[in-house]
Amino acid sequence: MALTKKMGHASLKGKKPDNTSKVKRTVTNNPGRIKNKLKRSEMYGKYLLEKKARKRQTRIQREKEAEALGDDAEIRKQVTRTLDNTRETEVTTVQPDDDEILADEAEDEFAPYFSDEIRPKILLTTRPCPSAELFHFISDLMRFFPQLYYYPRKSFSVKEICTFGSNRKFTHLIVLSEKKKSVQWDVDFSLASINCCKWTRGPHCIFQSEQCHPLVRCTKQWITY
Repeated sequence: MALTKKMGHASLKGKKPDNTSKVKRTVTNNPGRIKNKLKRSEMYGKYLLEKKARKRQTRIQREKEAEALGDDAEIRKQVTRTLDNTRETEVTTVQPDDDEILADEAEDEFAPYFSDEIRPKILLTTRPCPSAELFHFISDLMRFFPQLYYYPRKSFSVKEICTFGSNRKFTHLIVLSEKKKSVQWDVDFSLASINCCKWTRGPHCIFQSEQCHPLVRCTKQWITY
């Protein structure tokens, strides 16, 4: 038995059926699948209007519920959905008050610094013959870090500076070096490296920066003293 395709009425061939119910059809989906550009633009405009109307109706409904609740409205206030509060709890999830984690943090080598038991005293110097632009960056560092003291390099070697710092109970040494000694105000100078070392047994760290923009170039409204 051959399968026959179900056909509609002959008068509806090539035509869309009329909306006899007079009910406005909502654009439920984003009409990005429509190939005709004009029709897609028209449908997308309707889609945005309907989305805005639904959002307005939701807001009005929420305001009515808040008025009906009165003082209890703050309790039912909607919380913003984030990754943290929507994440499903698992067995492997580490809790902030876990005893093992707290023990590891207490035994960490930097724990005395985080608990403010030890305050580092930092000696800051540069490579020989620094540019004038570098001193603006030094001024910013001294503003941000407590107990940071700058001493000019002059003709002293790093070994002599270390001996000088050890006699004055410095705990860390920072040496700044430049890549481009540019003194133009419209060009950012480049730091080749920031060498940071802890006295006696280290460790020694090197940080690199491609561009540096001192606060002295920023507008006055962004500078806080």
